[in-house]
Amino acid sequence: MKKPKRLTFDELFDLVALFFSCRGTCDRLRTATVIRDANNVVIAAGYNGALPGDPHCDDVGHLVVNGHCLRTNHGEENAILNCVDLSRVKGGIVTIIGSPCFPCARKLAALGPKKIRYIGTYGNAQGGKLVSELCKRRGITLEYITVEEVLASMKKAMEFAQGPGGPLKDFFVRLDHVELRTKEDA
Repeated sequence: MKKPKRLTFDELFDLVALFFSCRGTCDRLRTATVIRDANNVVIAAGYNGALPGDPHCDDVGHLVVNGHCLRTNHGEENAILNCVDLSRVKGGIVTIIGSPCFPCARKLAALGPKKIRYIGTYGNAQGGKLVSELCKRRGITLEYITVEEVLASMKKAMEFAQGPGGPLKDFFVRLDHVELRTKEDA
């Protein structure tokens, strides 16, 4: 049996962001952001949602102004708010579910990460071209990750978890026959 390979840091944090997004409370895009420092240590994470104690979009509906829901903080905003030491963002890497809007990219850029990775796109994100220009001007690598790449990372993680010493070594889970279709194709 071929020894399974462990995840790269990028693959790991792609999956962490994906799982954090499962806590999002706005169904326009359940997003999340994970921030790690230059040593690949998680320093913050956040998902989109209303302020603590306020009603969520999922419960009371959206608060849409000019095509954008204002009820929730974005995942990037909540990650920044959850970060205990913002100085550690400098030189780090940010992973986001969905393309960042310009206001969030601007807030992140001010903290000096070396890279912003985003998984999939969000068609309603404000200022897409401005985000690219901002990152280029600030020397921040902007990297697009496909959903297919994240699914491949999940398969790799499951194979590793089922390998020697893995927490799922006594279970058989097969992810190599995942059919990837959009709802429109179904």
